[in-house]
Amino acid sequence: MKKTVKIKENQGVIVPVIKSLNSEALQEEFRIRVRTSMLELGAELLEQEVEELCGKRYSREGAYYRHGQEPCTIMVEGAKLATTRPRVRGNGKEVKLPIYQSLRDQDVFDRQAHDLMMAGISTRKYDKVKEHLAERIGTKRSTVSRAFDRASTKHLEEITTGDLSKHRFVALMIDGIEVRGKHLIAALGITEELVKVPIGLIQGASENAEVVRLLLEGLEERKFTLAGEKLLVVLDGSKALAAGVKSVFGERALVQRCWIHKYRNIKALIPEKCHTMLLWKMKKMMGLRSFADAKKELTSLEHWLDEINPDAAQSLREAGEDLLRLHTLGVCGELRKSLSSTNLIESLFSVVRNLCARVKNWNGATTALRWSASAIVAHKSKMRRLRGISQAEVLIRALGGLKNQYQIDSTAA
Repeated sequence: MKKTVKIKENQGVIVPVIKSLNSEALQEEFRIRVRTSMLELGAELLEQEVEELCGKRYSREGAYYRHGQEPCTIMVEGAKLATTRPRVRGNGKEVKLPIYQSLRDQDVFDRQAHDLMMAGISTRKYDKVKEHLAERIGTKRSTVSRAFDRASTKHLEEITTGDLSKHRFVALMIDGIEVRGKHLIAALGITEELVKVPIGLIQGASENAEVVRLLLEGLEERKFTLAGEKLLVVLDGSKALAAGVKSVFGERALVQRCWIHKYRNIKALIPEKCHTMLLWKMKKMMGLRSFADAKKELTSLEHWLDEINPDAAQSLREAGEDLLRLHTLGVCGELRKSLSSTNLIESLFSVVRNLCARVKNWNGATTALRWSASAIVAHKSKMRRLRGISQAEVLIRALGGLKNQYQIDSTAA
C-alpha cells in the first residue's frame, strides 16, 4: 500500500513532514507536484490572456467579457490532461484564445509519439511509457496511431514537396526499394558542399519510366537547382530509370553506373572460382586515376570475360564507359569512391528495412510511403557530408560550373 506524503513549504524551501522517505514515494510526490505545477501554469497563462481582453475580474472594461468556464484538455509531456478553461465572448461570438490553442497544439504530441514509435515503442505500449501522468487521457492506441500518421505525413511532405531552392546540386542518386509488397523509388541529392539531402520518394516500380519521370519533374517544380550546367546521376542500371532521367534532364544528365550492381550481375554469370578475380579486376579499374588507364582495364576485363562467358562480357559492354563517368570528369579519391555506386542511398534503405520490420499493421495506401519517409527523416541527423571536399570543386568545374561563382564551404555539416 502506497504511503501518502504531505509536504509543506518553509521559507521557500520544501521540507518533508516525514523525514524518512523511500525513493518510490519521493519520486511519486515529485511527479504529482510537476503535473500540478504544469496545470497551474497553464491556468495562470490563460487568466493573464483573459485579463488582457476583459480587464480585471467582475469588470467590463472593453468589448470582451468573461463567459464562464468549461472542461478541456491540454497537452503535457505527450499526453492530454483534463482541466478547465475560461471562455470569452465579444461582438456576439466566442473569442479564440491563442494561449489555449498553443496549450492544445498536437504537434508536440505528434512528435513525441512519432519519436517513441521510431525507437520501437508500439501503440500498445505507449500508454505504459506515459503511465506516470496520472489522470491522463488521449494515449490509447488509436490516438497514438493518429498522432504518428500526422507526424509521418509531414515527413513525407518534407521529402516530396519541400522547397529545394536553397541548395545547388552536383549529383543525384535514384534507386528503388520494396517495402511490404509496395515498390518505392527514392532520390538522394548531393549538394555542392557534398551534403546528402533526401529529396524524393514516390510509390511505383523502378522498371516504370513514367513513375521516374513524375518523380524528377516534381524536383524541377520544387526549384531543383544545379551547381553547373550538367548533373551527375548515379543509377543501378535500370533501363526505366535511365529513360526517366533522359526524358527530364536530357543532355544535362551524365550517368554514372553503379559498379557494384554491375559486379553482382556479372558474378551471377561466371563460375564461382572466378568471383575473386572479377572483384579484384573491377576494383583495380575503378581505382585507376586516369580515364585512359581505366579504359584499357575495361577492355582487358571484357576480353577476360569473353573467354569465360560471352554473356558476362556483353553485360559489361552494356554498361560501357558509364562505369567510368567519374574518371572522365577527373574526380578521384574518396569522392569517386562515394559517387561510383548507389551505396549511399542503399544505406538509407537499410534504415527503412530495419524499422519497417517491426511494423505489424500495413493497412492504408500511404503506409509504406509514410513509414519510409519517417525512417529517412529520423536518420537525417546521422547523415554526414561526403568525404573528398577537395575534389568537390573539380567535380563542379567538370559539370560546367561558372568560375568564381561559387565557393565550397569546408565547414558545412
